[in-house]
Amino acid sequence: MMDPLPSLYVDLTTTLEEKGRHPHGTTRVERSIVAALAEIERPDIGYFIFSRATGRFACVSRQEALALATAPTLGETRRELDGTWQRRPAFWARGLKGAARGMLRFRPRPRPAGGGEEIFAPGSLLLFPSELQRHDFGRLMALKRDKRIKLAFLFYDLLYVLPDSDPRLRDPTASDLPSSDFVVREAALVLPISRFSAGELRKHIARRGVAGPAISPIRLAIGLKGTMLRRRPVPGLDPGRFVLAVGDVLARKNHALLVRVWRRLIDEGLAVPGLVVVGRIDEECYGLVHEVRRDPNLGAAVRFEPNIDDDQLEWLYRNCRFTVFPSFLEGFGLPVAESLGRGKVCLASSATAIPEAAQGAAIELDLADDGAWVATIRALCLDDELLARREAEIAGRFRRLTWDDTVADILAAVDAIR
Repeated sequence: MMDPLPSLYVDLTTTLEEKGRHPHGTTRVERSIVAALAEIERPDIGYFIFSRATGRFACVSRQEALALATAPTLGETRRELDGTWQRRPAFWARGLKGAARGMLRFRPRPRPAGGGEEIFAPGSLLLFPSELQRHDFGRLMALKRDKRIKLAFLFYDLLYVLPDSDPRLRDPTASDLPSSDFVVREAALVLPISRFSAGELRKHIARRGVAGPAISPIRLAIGLKGTMLRRRPVPGLDPGRFVLAVGDVLARKNHALLVRVWRRLIDEGLAVPGLVVVGRIDEECYGLVHEVRRDPNLGAAVRFEPNIDDDQLEWLYRNCRFTVFPSFLEGFGLPVAESLGRGKVCLASSATAIPEAAQGAAIELDLADDGAWVATIRALCLDDELLARREAEIAGRFRRLTWDDTVADILAAVDAIR
């Protein structure tokens, strides 16, 4: 006899598709939320994945979901600095083969056969914690229409939306929408990861003149839930002798400011610690990375590391002198919270949601004031007593939330609309 179907289903499509890769911010969040939920034995919660190749949904058991969410990352080497390789047929062939192997390694139990929609009980709620672009929006709209399914989404930031004049916004059948516009139109519940993101979403909905979904901000924890980290050292780095910047190398992350600062400190003749930049290098920043590596002095002081795994990242956080995070725009600012949660001083931008992530425990600076960044980084590099005082202040100001706190917020919001 088949078990009763759950009334809440949690998506882990991103977790499956990113299995074995070094997780970026949204993958970390999905993995940790799924792990925290899967530790709770609630028959009303189920798990699922979606295959874009077959257009099918599949059920995942609680034990399978927990195993996927806590699986260790594997060795990975990312190509960088030459966009032409991505256009070669061999690259795409390797990618398709890798995706096929991943799906064969993981066999979620079918329930029952058919188009896949039958796994969801009529009137249930589907929760999407991560990257919505991995789904077929038309299929989700059909689920809402045909089975009265409700959709709930974690909301990270309002980066890409259609102009108000776009006719798709007035077409209820249009499915080729950016994620934010789809969420505004189709969600029953939106869970922003910060009060800042919630405010930006509400302003956007008001500007569009639509009713919009229920909005309930959640508190976001840090780290990876349920993963044992070994703090594996990164070759060529000495504890306390480097400054750490975590985040994909994108224009909005503003690594250009850090390059300007380190160039100025080098020109002053100061023996300051090197800068280690951890994150995937986007094509729009290839020029910046080339500029650094062509300069003998900068190249020796600024080190880009796109292939750091979880064990190495933990070692970097624990052994850096302090961290820097000069981003222009964030829905939260996970590296800021990760740094402060480990007792490490963080020099951060005062923009968007970053002060909220810092809880008043970071050193916040205006992004327009290069001089302030130079002076503060110089002082933190050279003054051990100042650094120690700042570290001592963190313990009294920063509260490290757990993923159980995050899940409690999510379940309270979900239960309120079910």
